[in-house]
Amino acid sequence: MKYIEDRANELLRKLAIHSAPIDPKKLAEKLGVIVQKVDLDSDVSGLFVTKDNVSYIMYNKGENKFRQRFTIAHELGHYMLHKEISLFIDKTQRVLYRDSASTTGEKLKEREANAFAAALLMPKILVEEAVTEVPYGKDTVDYLADKFQVSPLAMSFRLSNLGYEIGW
Repeated sequence: MKYIEDRANELLRKLAIHSAPIDPKKLAEKLGVIVQKVDLDSDVSGLFVTKDNVSYIMYNKGENKFRQRFTIAHELGHYMLHKEISLFIDKTQRVLYRDSASTTGEKLKEREANAFAAALLMPKILVEEAVTEVPYGKDTVDYLADKFQVSPLAMSFRLSNLGYEIGW
């Protein structure tokens, strides 16, 4: 999914972001997307809604900060990649939401949004630089997860997808 990596990098370049951690909420807001922390059912992490040409990202205030950051980046991925969303609630509103099915990557658009979120929060070039800076004796995954403000699991997947061997 190189094109997704390219879209995330293009956005970071456009907004002159060159260091971690990356704030997906600020990025979305700079693009004119309204971001709101809301009460959602425990099985829904977030929503992307476009209504009357205004886009909204809503994320579950009951989840931990790493999950919230990834959810915002994931929903921003829908905004950047899927403006033609085909699920309509009514004639003026379109909706995609992040839930347990999206976490497992069962749907193509959800896998793409996950890939965008990973590339946005953990840009390849910044991860490659940071890998060389891990202090001796520190766990690489934990150190990088902390630096990029993502979960260790998200960092493990990202490192693996970038070709690094991770000891499970």
